[in-house]
Amino acid sequence: MRQPESYRRRGPIREPYDYVLIVCEGKKTEPNYFYGLCRTYRLSSANIEIVQPGATDPVNIVGHAEQRLREAGFDRAYCVFDRNGHTNYDQALRHVRESEHGKNGRLFAITSVPCFEIWILLHFMYTSSPFVRVGSQSACDRVIVEVRRHLSGYTKGDQGVYAALAPYIPQAITYATRLQYENARTGPFNPETQMHKIVDYLRNLRQTSNPQR
Repeated sequence: MRQPESYRRRGPIREPYDYVLIVCEGKKTEPNYFYGLCRTYRLSSANIEIVQPGATDPVNIVGHAEQRLREAGFDRAYCVFDRNGHTNYDQALRHVRESEHGKNGRLFAITSVPCFEIWILLHFMYTSSPFVRVGSQSACDRVIVEVRRHLSGYTKGDQGVYAALAPYIPQAITYATRLQYENARTGPFNPETQMHKIVDYLRNLRQTSNPQR
């Protein structure tokens, strides 16, 4: 006779590739981008969890990711946050580098300077010119102005942002990689983004399936 437990609804079954947590600073823009990417590459929602915690400064994002790594057994956790306006940005990066999970390749900081929109801009053009506040315009405001030259009507939280950018992802990865090397050579790491690392990882994730998982 079947026990009562057997009638309980089963949760989604994970696919045989990494179980990944993505903790975003933004409430809509970044999550919408990752949801679109996951749909395009048929990544299971049982494997990829995208969250936005209540406190979204960099230190709290990293702390939330660490806690979930311990509790839920993720293979990897990515902390996605911006430099723009955060006083504890460097503290969060240092914590990731020095933490046990950071050292063993399970915890990653995916940062953008000054903001996520620099990754969007790199889909259309290469730039290494720094973005800084001018008058009432923040550094991020100025990046968004440049984005709208290529993606008219862009606003934060746009649900269709991934679909609009998808054809240009290979170019964005090339430009972001080039910018990373240029910044390492000359500084001052403005602008910069690490988004190409997580995007490239997710695009190839299904190819790294482990049948024994």
